Amino acid sequence: MEIWSYVQVPLCWFLFRKLARRNVLGDMAAGVIIGCFWEYSTDALWTYHFKFNIYGDIPPGVPLGWGVMFACAVFVSEKLYYFLFNKNTIEPHDKRIFLTDILSAVLIGLPFEKFGLATGVWEYHYEILHWSPARIPVFDMPYEVMIGYCLLMLIAPTFVRYWQGTFE
Repeated sequence: MEIWSYVQVPLCWFLFRKLARRNVLGDMAAGVIIGCFWEYSTDALWTYHFKFNIYGDIPPGVPLGWGVMFACAVFVSEKLYYFLFNKNTIEPHDKRIFLTDILSAVLIGLPFEKFGLATGVWEYHYEILHWSPARIPVFDMPYEVMIGYCLLMLIAPTFVRYWQGTFE
């Protein structure tokens, strides 16, 4: 998994470039910035199990993974927006994009999170988090994970969309 955390970045860029005709390098760079902030500020809440770390037990591959996740989430959110609202571009100041951002949080964020947990990349510190015992069906994760992704997606894709061009 540690090797995959590095391979996923060029693979994601290549697949988006070839299959979707979209350069997501800027999306991923902006997403990595958010990932660095998120991981630094929440370091005590989970433990990672990689050999090479950049701060505490945070490996470089985790912020890189946030970059990949945000590139995917922004792409899915925009496609949902086009589909649900019968548009071919995002209208400036249209607040409905927040709805599709939240939907993409569930569609992209939860599977990414479940995959990381299932493969043992990280574990939660439940004694610190004090999450409820209620679980999301199918994913078998606390509801707080989904709520956290939804809240994060209210700000992160906006940041990614704003800065993506700067990093390309």
